Amino acid sequence: MKLEVLKEDFQKALQLVQHSVSSRSVMPILSGVKIEARGDRVELLTTDLESSSTTRCTANVETEGVCVVSHKILLDLFRDSRDEKLVLELEGSELQVKGENNLFRIFTMPADDFPSAPDVGVLIVDGLDESTFSKSVQAVSKAASRDEKRPTLTGIYMEIDEDEIRLVSTDSYRLAVKKMKDGYTVVEKGSYIVPAAPLLNFSRIVKGEGTVKVYRDDNEGQLKFEDRNIEFTVRLIEGKFPRYEQFIPEQTEKTLEIRKEEFLNALKRVSLVNSTVKLQIGEGKVVVNTESRDVGEGKETLEVDYKGDPVTIAFNGKFLEDGITSIEGDTVVVGVNEPLKPGLIKEKGREDFMYIIMPIRI
Repeated sequence: MKLEVLKEDFQKALQLVQHSVSSRSVMPILSGVKIEARGDRVELLTTDLESSSTTRCTANVETEGVCVVSHKILLDLFRDSRDEKLVLELEGSELQVKGENNLFRIFTMPADDFPSAPDVGVLIVDGLDESTFSKSVQAVSKAASRDEKRPTLTGIYMEIDEDEIRLVSTDSYRLAVKKMKDGYTVVEKGSYIVPAAPLLNFSRIVKGEGTVKVYRDDNEGQLKFEDRNIEFTVRLIEGKFPRYEQFIPEQTEKTLEIRKEEFLNALKRVSLVNSTVKLQIGEGKVVVNTESRDVGEGKETLEVDYKGDPVTIAFNGKFLEDGITSIEGDTVVVGVNEPLKPGLIKEKGREDFMYIIMPIRI
């Protein structure tokens, strides 16, 4: 195998597939990247057995071939190289990386031992806007659980209907629901629990300039998300997702409107005192208050659009902050009922995202 690549293009390809590189030492070969040169391009594949990433870039291929080398070493080498072009040549069990005035030899691993890319080819969604999908995943991922003892809650529930795609996550203390409508084609309806962390990684690397296709495998055990730069396949979580609809309040008796940035900044400051934040809501204002026996007290008063009976309700400050951060617009709508019933956060004038948060007894 011998090929010449542009340093910038190959480095970008290595960065695109880095999230599927395994950091575990049980199978050292999974720390590698499989490089296959053929035709006028080179294909890169990484996998940690739970997810896999494939991308391609153009190359001047003199001799076709395949090898597996350490992804980290190769990425660091390309990142630090000052050469515009580099030559990769396989010599026995070594991959030679040649620049204008340098030569590096990297030991390879057996290419036959590297897992093949999974066969996931049943199209279920076509033409999903990258930017919309990326923002939606990032908005709901904050509410996904980190507790591996409850695996179904560590995922994002993806419901695909003819006229709507819903992304849902919950850790049982909060619930995030994002609805996506229009601009795509649903080929097949279905529902899947996608691991939140890998899907979040994918959402961060897509550029928002194109569209995403979604595929499933024949056994409905894996999904593949594909855009023009990368194919990202992830193994689904088995089990049943909670019936989340029953946790969404049918209505909220008290509703206030508040500027997003003012509310967010006040929360960050008072949360330095205590993680439990009290909202003392009254006509035209809300007092954001925390107190601690060890630290002291923090209090900020903000102007809000609210008319109604006074109410005091407490929430986990970080959970509240996550919900507000997920709002795209400038004005946040907070709906509450009683001090021990869930609160509802959404954006003014929009119904496509809702964030339900459980209160804390005070």
